[in-house]
Amino acid sequence: MKALVLILAGGTGAELSVLTRHRAKTAVPFGGRYRVIDFCLSNCVHSGLHEIAVLAQYSPKSLIDHIGMGRPWDLDRKTGGVYILQPTHNGEAATWYLGTADALYQNIDLIKNSRADTILVLSGDQIYMMDYQPLLRHHIEKGKPVTLAIKEVQASERSRFGMVRCSREGLVTAFREKPAASTFRCASLGIYVFQRDFLLDALGPGKPSIVFDIVIPLLKRRGVAGYPFDGYWEDIGSIRSYYRSSLQLLRNRLLITDPDWPIFTMGSELPPARCADGSRVSDSIVADGCVVKGRVSGSILFPGVKIEKGASVKDSIVFSYSRIGRGARVTRAILDKFVVIGSEATVGGQGRGGAAAGARGTKRSHDETGGIAVLGRGARVAQGAGVRAGTLVEPHACIGTRR
Repeated sequence: MKALVLILAGGTGAELSVLTRHRAKTAVPFGGRYRVIDFCLSNCVHSGLHEIAVLAQYSPKSLIDHIGMGRPWDLDRKTGGVYILQPTHNGEAATWYLGTADALYQNIDLIKNSRADTILVLSGDQIYMMDYQPLLRHHIEKGKPVTLAIKEVQASERSRFGMVRCSREGLVTAFREKPAASTFRCASLGIYVFQRDFLLDALGPGKPSIVFDIVIPLLKRRGVAGYPFDGYWEDIGSIRSYYRSSLQLLRNRLLITDPDWPIFTMGSELPPARCADGSRVSDSIVADGCVVKGRVSGSILFPGVKIEKGASVKDSIVFSYSRIGRGARVTRAILDKFVVIGSEATVGGQGRGGAAAGARGTKRSHDETGGIAVLGRGARVAQGAGVRAGTLVEPHACIGTRR
């Protein structure tokens, strides 16, 4: 069985706010050294799938720079490999992908020209480890035009997902997209397997959505099978879920350290991390090139981060090359790349609102972030200034309000 993999990577990731102002959602850093799309690409390689097209759109430069020719995943090969495709035009004005199905339709020639008889469509913005071969075999055994990967989720989480109901025979009989509440127990994971000929017939102009224009109309014909998945899976669809899934790595490090299923990524060329005399690091991930002179607990530091003497970083995620000044305190925060926190400044951990809320380049968003302070790329917090919990700081904004 030969399968063509199409990875949907064009979403704006608006729910991730300042973290996706300048990068695609799939290119958001994760876990101390990875990008979100690394999990999807690594799953493909471990599953023996090497013909992969990444359908990019919004702010793709970071994604393109990261994937390159695909060498970290052994995808820089003469046959197959990984390709990054963007909306193009053929003598007419180019249009952005209007939805998931439209992204496939705009690349329909790729499907037509492929020798694959099965098309695997993946969402590139999810954190999980899955061998796709059992899914593909399940699809063949069921003999249906479409197979969905599904997973049981808690009732409190059901409004985030498309919820499905399945029959005893394993067929999907109903689909509700992000219902306010649902008695359906299983969520669609945004992982689809299509019979190639069926997909070619189903795609067309005026059909933007895989769910509404392909899957749901097929339910009456009993043409959609469900494939239960019981492994770890997380959609980083919000600041809260990104923060939660990131810090879960501190308790479930097998997700990134399993020797039988390594997650591949573009490596850094930085020296090993260094913890200075008098520093203290506990229950944290510290990447290459970091220099820690202060205290770090329950946190994730990406490559090149510097924590000065007397500084404290707790329950936080700090992206590459950010600097925490002497005596500064960072608590329950996400700092994007190249953020500078001045000496004696405070970020997060101060309750609702914030000293910086209302300052230029900020807004109060406690409900959106769950009280997590989020600072965009290149933001600066001046010496002694304060950014309290739930504040979003735009990229390159300068916060100088002293407490």
